Amino acid sequence: MRIATNKWFTLPRLGRDTFSELMRARIKYDSKFGFKITSTTDVPRVLSILSRALGESVELESACFICQRPFTEKDKPGSVICSDCRSKEDAYSLYTMRFASLMDLS
Repeated sequence: MRIATNKWFTLPRLGRDTFSELMRARIKYDSKFGFKITSTTDVPRVLSILSRALGESVELESACFICQRPFTEKDKPGSVICSDCRSKEDAYSLYTMRFASLMDLS
């Protein structure tokens, strides 16, 4: 299972103990949307809890900083921007606008 940061995802019922462990690891929860890994979440702990509870490997999914789409095989490992966004003529402008929008949210 792959999970993206700052995006809501759902899980099957995992039980009270697992839910409590996730809350102590500072995962965000909303009864309408589900769970979300944020900047305050203890990510390694959450991944460990979920892997154990679900009985499968749980990993973070990397996404493009500009368009927020998951990386594909054609993107270089460790990339911050996907190959589609990087090939755009205004890639630098898009990057700086995205960065500025995140700064305004803080």
